[in-house]
Amino acid sequence: MAKRGRPKGSGKKISGKGCRTKGHAFERWCAIQFQKVFPLAKRHLEYQMEEVQGIDLDNTGEYKVQCKRGKRYSSLSSIKEVQLCPIDGGVPVLVTKGDHETPLACLPLSDFLKLLQAEKELAELHATGSII
Repeated sequence: MAKRGRPKGSGKKISGKGCRTKGHAFERWCAIQFQKVFPLAKRHLEYQMEEVQGIDLDNTGEYKVQCKRGKRYSSLSSIKEVQLCPIDGGVPVLVTKGDHETPLACLPLSDFLKLLQAEKELAELHATGSII
C-alpha cells in the first residue's frame, strides 16, 4: 500500500517575499504583545543603511528587541544582530517562533537574573506591606 501525502521533510517551500511577509507579520504581532507593557511599542522601520540597529521594535524601554520567525526557532546567535549603543546600553532580547511552536524570548543570563532580583524585591515589599 502506497503512502499518502508529502514525503517526510518536504515541507512547503516559501518564497523570499513570503518569508519577509511572515517576518513582518510576526513583528506586528510582537509589537501588539509588547504594547501590553509598553503602550507606545511599535515596529522599527529601517529604510537606510545608516538606520540599521538590528532592532525590530521601538519604544520598549531598555529592551532592544529582535524578532525572528521561521520554520524552526531562530539560532540564539541572532541576538548578536542587536547593536547596543555603548552610551545608552540596553538589554538585547531575541523573540523567536517556529511553525506550530510557542514564541520564546531569549536574553543574556545576567539581565534575566536582574529581572528575577527585581521581582523578588517587589514581592518582599508586598509581603511586608510597604507596597499595596
